[in-house]
Amino acid sequence: MKADRMYHSIRLLLCRTAVKRANYLRKHDLLGAIGENCRWGPWRLPLYPKLIRLGNNVVVHKKAVFVTHDMLNRFLAVAYPEKDFGSPERIGCIEVKDNVYIAMRTYILTNVRIGSNCVITAGSVVTSDIPENSIATGNPAKPVGRFDMFAALRAMGKSGTKRFRNQELPDEICEEEWKKFYHRHDGV
Repeated sequence: MKADRMYHSIRLLLCRTAVKRANYLRKHDLLGAIGENCRWGPWRLPLYPKLIRLGNNVVVHKKAVFVTHDMLNRFLAVAYPEKDFGSPERIGCIEVKDNVYIAMRTYILTNVRIGSNCVITAGSVVTSDIPENSIATGNPAKPVGRFDMFAALRAMGKSGTKRFRNQELPDEICEEEWKKFYHRHDGV
């Protein structure tokens, strides 16, 4: 099993885009489920990938981590040998519903469901269910906003987003962003 997981992780590394990695996962039936129009950024296949289900239109940043197990029972059994903690390893499922964006350095722990229409912000640690239509952030991740409001603001151009090509910002956009930044922070 270990060699099989390593083989697929190497193959994922060779897939040049998140769309190709998602298609590879789907083609080889590696996750519990993976919907349409998904992007899978991670290059490593998580342990027990069949315990992960992704809905449609799910984007997972390459540095996001899905944790389907923990070894705390083994640790506790050594610390408290007189107690019975059961199996040394605890496993659990992770379900991500439709239209979810999972940002970089996000950790999603066992037995968690992320509802439809959610954004999980960078650096968040998801330890419990996130309700649908949420923007969640923090450690532990908690809802701090509504997805529908966020989408409406983005559609109206009120979020400060700019369109540009090839991840290169023109100098005038950089200058404009710095002016807004200093205005917000220094009141200039």
